[in-house]
Amino acid sequence: MDIRKYPLPARGTNKWKGIIAQRTAVERVNVYLKRYFQLYSTTHRTGQKAKLHLQLVTLVYNTTKLIVDPH
Repeated sequence: MDIRKYPLPARGTNKWKGIIAQRTAVERVNVYLKRYFQLYSTTHRTGQKAKLHLQLVTLVYNTTKLIVDPH
């Protein structure tokens, strides 16, 4: 049985639609971070520095979103 041919949850179900909605939201955030926080052009020699850079960027992004959120 080819798991790519018959994925779970089945396409068109409510659960699948929820997963796709979450995935597109995450992809929009990823593109925003890459474009405006220069994650396309990280030139660190070690993975630790790149990981720290990503963590700092996500911290700044989440902090600004929490400050701007009207709730």
